[in-house]
Amino acid sequence: MKTSYNLRSIAAKAIAQVLDQGLSLSSVIPELQKNISDKDKALLQELCFGTLRTLPQLEWIIQQLMDKPLKGKQRILHYLIMVGLYQLLYTRVPAHAALAETVNGAIALKKPQLKGLINGVLRQFQRQQDVLMERFQNNDSRYLHPSWLLTRIKKRLP
Repeated sequence: MKTSYNLRSIAAKAIAQVLDQGLSLSSVIPELQKNISDKDKALLQELCFGTLRTLPQLEWIIQQLMDKPLKGKQRILHYLIMVGLYQLLYTRVPAHAALAETVNGAIALKKPQLKGLINGVLRQFQRQQDVLMERFQNNDSRYLHPSWLLTRIKKRLP
């Protein structure tokens, strides 16, 4: 059965509300889940909570893959890329499906001209995943904590 919504774009919108507007994910998700199937509600929750939980890692990966950050009205696509990366790294969603649905998310977000960028970044990640993950293990982002917290911890430990 074909759905009339794109779950990845909904997840990107939820993440934007949390990161850009400072809202709680727990307050954002129920409103966004109203018109989606029960099966998709669980996946939406996983994509949102998982992406935010691994935010430092996903941000680091995007910095490695993109020359310029997406700003302004295109920032939502940054969050969409993070959702795609999270799927590729942490879910059992087949890579081809994760990639296709994430790219289709650009269309759902009314940014079809940038679907090539999303496709390119996610495919580049797939090609470089082993090298990137090895480099990531030598980076403070691997702790999945904000840099300010890591700095405080390092100062207090001998």
